[in-house]
Amino acid sequence: MSKRKNIRNNRKKRNIKEIKKSDKPFVIGFGIFMILFFLWGQFSNNGNISESELLTITGKLNSELIRESSGGTQKTYFWTFLMKNQPVKFSIGGIAKVGFDSKLFKKTETNQSEITVKVDREFYAKSIKDSKGKTVGIKYLATKNRKYFDLKDYNENKKTDMKFSYIFLIIGIGGIIYALGMKK
Repeated sequence: MSKRKNIRNNRKKRNIKEIKKSDKPFVIGFGIFMILFFLWGQFSNNGNISESELLTITGKLNSELIRESSGGTQKTYFWTFLMKNQPVKFSIGGIAKVGFDSKLFKKTETNQSEITVKVDREFYAKSIKDSKGKTVGIKYLATKNRKYFDLKDYNENKKTDMKFSYIFLIIGIGGIIYALGMKK
């Protein structure tokens, strides 16, 4: 390789280094995004659910407890079951799943067990109108033998879940402080 080509290659490398962009805007944007995510989580929480918002449904269990998952790359698992004479599936997932003992439920309850569930009144009405076989999340589950979880447990688990969201606030503030200390 000639000396002239070496000089030309070195100039190209220098120009490439000078063009390199800073990561500072990205880090600040990430920090702001995390703070906004925290705020969205805090303000989307409507507080405790009251008994007046719920509809009580009593009937016989019509299927086994089935573990299902939502699609996508990060699957979320939840439990579903059917009740006789009900047009929708009932699901136990998210906050309700935290206090639910699925092994005990499968062991003690049969297809003819009399169960009581409480669901959100408005969501249940919307699900019945939508004929695609929607699932309705339950806030209370009990049988004649045992109460698996109630509204008090559901609201307590919801508060615990809200405490977890403070991690997003800490990461967001930390990211912004780190970015402000960056040179470029």
